[in-house]
Amino acid sequence: MSRPLVAVGSVIFRKDRVLLVRRAHPPNADKWAIPGGKVEFGETLREAVKRETLEETGLEVEPRVLMAIIEVFREGYHYVILDFISEEIGGNLRPSSDAKEVKFYSREELDQLDLTSTTREMLERFWQGERMPFMITEISK
Repeated sequence: MSRPLVAVGSVIFRKDRVLLVRRAHPPNADKWAIPGGKVEFGETLREAVKRETLEETGLEVEPRVLMAIIEVFREGYHYVILDFISEEIGGNLRPSSDAKEVKFYSREELDQLDLTSTTREMLERFWQGERMPFMITEISK
């Protein structure tokens, strides 16, 4: 691949709980992460957040605030992910073909989950009060 792939994520809170999906496909199969995916050609970031969230979780959202910019360099690919705090505005929670499970978890429950490293870092930095947006870089070999 000669260029980075652009992706978006949707961080959705219900009171003190955050929505996570258990990924169905590689590269993070069976790991828990926030819902999201690649931006399609000609699609705005806002449209991509709405589409990906609906596809993976059944929820309709409105992206509100840029939370984090995440770069992931991993064997043969480079992602730039823009994660937005999104407001839930409708829909019915259910997993899709890209997600094995979807569920809201408390901060305390996250320790029991196999989270992607960037999801864990992003949520911890947020809960510790770090100013947004912040950047996270993961380089794996």
